[in-house]
Amino acid sequence: MGPLFAYSLVPVLSVALLLCFTAALRGRNARGLALYCLATALWSGALLLLCIPRLAWVGERFVTIGAFISATYLHAAYDVTRQRSYRLVALAYAVAVAVMSLGVFVPSILYGPVALGRGPLFWPSMLLAVAAAAVPLVHLARSYRHEAPERRPILRSLGIAGVLAYSGTIGNALLLSSGYALPFGMYLVLAALLVLVHVINAHQAPGDRRLLERSLVYSAMAAVLSAGFLFGVLTLMAGSGQPFLAEYRAGAFFLLALAALAFEPVRQGLQEWLGRRLLKGRASGSELAAALAAQEARADQAARLAELGQFTAAVAHEVRNPLGVLAAHLKLLERRGGDPESVAAMREQIERASHFVDELLRYGRPRPLDLRRVDIPATLALSYSTARQGLGALAPEVSFEPPESESLEVEADQAQLSQVFVILIENSLLALRDVTTPRLRVRCERAERTLRVRVEDSGPGIPPELLPRLFQPFVTGRKREGPRPGTGLGLAIARGILERHGGNIRAGRSEALGGALFELEMPFTQPVSIAAAVS
Repeated sequence: MGPLFAYSLVPVLSVALLLCFTAALRGRNARGLALYCLATALWSGALLLLCIPRLAWVGERFVTIGAFISATYLHAAYDVTRQRSYRLVALAYAVAVAVMSLGVFVPSILYGPVALGRGPLFWPSMLLAVAAAAVPLVHLARSYRHEAPERRPILRSLGIAGVLAYSGTIGNALLLSSGYALPFGMYLVLAALLVLVHVINAHQAPGDRRLLERSLVYSAMAAVLSAGFLFGVLTLMAGSGQPFLAEYRAGAFFLLALAALAFEPVRQGLQEWLGRRLLKGRASGSELAAALAAQEARADQAARLAELGQFTAAVAHEVRNPLGVLAAHLKLLERRGGDPESVAAMREQIERASHFVDELLRYGRPRPLDLRRVDIPATLALSYSTARQGLGALAPEVSFEPPESESLEVEADQAQLSQVFVILIENSLLALRDVTTPRLRVRCERAERTLRVRVEDSGPGIPPELLPRLFQPFVTGRKREGPRPGTGLGLAIARGILERHGGNIRAGRSEALGGALFELEMPFTQPVSIAAAVS
């Protein structure tokens, strides 16, 4: 095999290791992605051994490790779509083990010497590879229709990466088995890894994602400097008697730089681990960078809220005064025997405008947090009762499934957290008014440091076109002329309250009940910065 094919393998190996370490050390629910990148790295490493005459026999026996690329890609697809059963993934791993065992013990049954030929089972193995490639791609296509719009780009990127990777690996096998060691297939695999960066970034915490994006250039510079230093040391040690450094000086430097870049996440992780062990009580570089990013975001949000508060106060003042005058004149009109239906219609519109002004003030000028220990199941039960009373005759009779009686306490502002629950439950109750078998379910899940609360119903669900803008102000799915018209501020208020508690909220479709799903997450204990700000 020529040097061109060998050089095409090195960037694939380097980028695959870089993404593998990033997903393994920084990713959340990214085990499949990390294993996929590792399988790609090991496969390209085995191909690289084929280019070294002394080690070609090792690469020839282990090049079938590429069978794990299909299994790990299916694993990654299941992780991204949050599947519960991984039986098909386990079967894919078992098939990969069988194929690799054939390559290790009987390589001639699959291909010729140095993989430049075709054995008796070559074409059946190619058909099996094509079938294995189709399974995760079909799964992603089916899940794409039911996924929330904000997550669809992740599935799309993973699908594109899979198509590129499968085209590259299968094309590479066909070229090698025909006696052509050409790098075209490896370029497709490299392109697939570059597309996969977007998917791996989505599986990182926001602070880590921002930190890694900012440090990428510095990591590349550090890798080049490290490679330059190592290259200089090797040059001094080897002198003029080392043909590798003398003849391939630029290529050797390129290889060393890629190797240094591939292991940069490991270096950062090891540095942080040693820092925590040797310098206890001191924040690591990534923790400081994440805290700085969070502080910048909090400062930007505070500035926007201050500006919005001034605007809403001015609007409320200009609207409330005319509303007060109209309400006073309406009372005079009622005393003088005005038409009752007209008076009732005007009173309803005045109350609606007053309610909108109150919501606008609540959104634009949020109250400070009054933190205390809050029992979540009890607060949810009280919020359900409050929501039903607030809706009055509009509240339908539903099958309500409250959370388990287990006591779960978080540090929060009870009044504002109850307001969040009331907003979500009111929305669900209104959505269930015309449903034949209305069901409302609330579940609490305890994570390591956070609490998740899921509110789901059996209603018609959230229109897909509204999902990306659902938590923005003045966006509502209820009609303005209905019995309970929406202001479009309730969910925006709920999101703001949760963000001030260091939490978040997302919306989607309930797989169990078929209607809307709202999942909120918040820490059990508030960070020191938030607690100090509200004290």
